[in-house]
Amino acid sequence: MNYQPFTKLLQPRGLFGSSDSNFTCSRPKPDEHGDLLSIGITFKSLMTYITTAALGLTTISALFLIWKHLHRYTTPKEQRQNVRIIAMPVFFSIISLLSIMFYVDSIYFKPLIDVYESFCVAALFLLYVEYVCPEEEMRPKYFNDLENKDKKGNIIPGGSLKWFNRTWITVLQFPLTKTLSCIVEISTQAAGVFCANSLSPRYAHIWLLLIDMFIIGGAVSAVIKFYIRLKKEINPKHHPLAKLLAFKGVVFFQFFQEIIFGFLNGKIFQPSRTMTYDDIYYGIPMMLTALEAMLFSFAFHFAFRSREYHAENRPDAHRLSTWRAILDALNLSDIVHSVILAFHLFLTKNSPNGFNNPAPRRQRTSELDDMSREPLTDSRWPESATPVPETHGHMAVGAQQYGIVRGYGNEREELSTGYGYDKYRAGYLGIDGTNSRDPSPSRLAQKPRDMV
Repeated sequence: MNYQPFTKLLQPRGLFGSSDSNFTCSRPKPDEHGDLLSIGITFKSLMTYITTAALGLTTISALFLIWKHLHRYTTPKEQRQNVRIIAMPVFFSIISLLSIMFYVDSIYFKPLIDVYESFCVAALFLLYVEYVCPEEEMRPKYFNDLENKDKKGNIIPGGSLKWFNRTWITVLQFPLTKTLSCIVEISTQAAGVFCANSLSPRYAHIWLLLIDMFIIGGAVSAVIKFYIRLKKEINPKHHPLAKLLAFKGVVFFQFFQEIIFGFLNGKIFQPSRTMTYDDIYYGIPMMLTALEAMLFSFAFHFAFRSREYHAENRPDAHRLSTWRAILDALNLSDIVHSVILAFHLFLTKNSPNGFNNPAPRRQRTSELDDMSREPLTDSRWPESATPVPETHGHMAVGAQQYGIVRGYGNEREELSTGYGYDKYRAGYLGIDGTNSRDPSPSRLAQKPRDMV
């Protein structure tokens, strides 16, 4: 049998099937400098200056927006995710500048961009989950009651809890698996067995590429599908689409850029007297990354605005001090916990918060009924409290029992902030109204209180 066709497949090749005998793995060349430009500096120096300026503007833009969030830190579970994503362009710009200044080490810097991106993907997903259903113990019930349909529009029995579990696994495995992939890439680069311009199985590039495509990948698309399905449940004031487009824009340009420079490298872009191979293959893409990061850092001021967290919009919220807000945003324990839950969910098939039974505790319903038959002067209520209007007693007490409002009569105040979650709670308690945020009596079901 002739094995020649098969052995040719295993020979080193370029990205486009170019041949092998003279094949050279693409790596930075130390101590290679181009001639001076007409302005008296090298092309590498020019890129360094441009990238440094872009980094400065990006940092100023991002820090200003981050400071506004920290100064209005009234909703930590949401704002910590905002701060992490807002800082992403700064991180990209720092890595870009280091990669241009040190070409030889750029192969170790660049994978770090993908790691930070994976944490931001998880942050965006957790942010959307907070918008939909902020209270963790209610999520199994919420998604179990959420209607599930196939691609043809047919209703799938059993609700959407399994779909939410799969989405949780797909997104939250990303930070850990991408970090491990980054460690492998850096290690194989150092060992000389990673070749970015080869798809030969003798190099680690093809294997990491396949793992990324079929095992790690899919997290970004899972976040997009989650948003598309639940966008009507997210309050428009959060600008969820703008957040998705701004974040996806950064990711898209990175992906598109790698394809373009990989495809055109050696085809159109050729080294010249003033522009070296390293300038073309390593310098220009990272300079463009810094410029793109700068533009998107400006766009983040609209997508991740802090105005909705201002004290005048959330009069009942408690604002953390700036230093405590900084520590809270830097604390990654929530993402680490979510990653652990993702793998726990994958192994045990439980719901994301560890509950096997998605139904709410039934004894609370009986407690609600009992309380509706008791006088409001019961010892469990403070004597100084303003009485709940008798015509709305049942539902007002029920709303308080379930944590939607706190207080009595006209002094009731809102606790929950999830838009879809509020609508779900409203239907669950029987509150008449499309928006359970409004605690006014007109939003409460007109059910007379039972006589004692």
